[in-house]
Amino acid sequence: MVQITRRTTMLLGVLLAPAAAGAEEKPPPLSSAQVALFETPHLAGILAPLKLDYAFRREEEGHPAVTDRITLDVRRVEENGRHDVYPEFLTGERRIHYPPAMGFLGNPLLLFALDRDTRELSAATGGSVNWFRGRFRAALLEKATLRHGQVPAAGQQAPVQATMVELTPFENERRAGRFQTLRYVFTLSDAVPGGIIDMRSTVLAGPDGPAVTESITFEGARAP
Repeated sequence: MVQITRRTTMLLGVLLAPAAAGAEEKPPPLSSAQVALFETPHLAGILAPLKLDYAFRREEEGHPAVTDRITLDVRRVEENGRHDVYPEFLTGERRIHYPPAMGFLGNPLLLFALDRDTRELSAATGGSVNWFRGRFRAALLEKATLRHGQVPAAGQQAPVQATMVELTPFENERRAGRFQTLRYVFTLSDAVPGGIIDMRSTVLAGPDGPAVTESITFEGARAP
């Protein structure tokens, strides 16, 4: 099984910056959104092996809600802050067998979730997985917005300070079909282990389908 290291984001198709047009052309600097999501050491506060639990929920008009769970097993913690993370991404027929993320500083949950999304978007539209990944990457660089505020979080008695990264990566892209309205909100905070409070995506209702909301929400941490 292929291991995921900190810089092998290409394995999941979520690159931090577009490739340069020529060998001598320098890539653009990372955006604030890219830094918040992929270049922040979300796992730095974890000093011993720990399991991080997340609740998955999908709500679609006209259908019962779907609930499931995701667990990240942080098995090895090094003094330099790097961690080996073994995922259990959903369960039963929905489970996706992602390989372990080795030597990570950031939370690989972002990569796993975005990989699943782009593959499902491709299957739903017949479009290229790489096209959806490229549009997400471009939107993260050029269109994403950040805001700050206090939000509730599992395990915290009072609201915590958080950063929200918001983007609509396929807006006005006809190739995306009904997913032109797909909007993401990532809620990040170092007040919770793993640094991710919530990841949420919403598609508005339209002629081609009902409204759909999916979320992955931090539920707590426990000893392995």
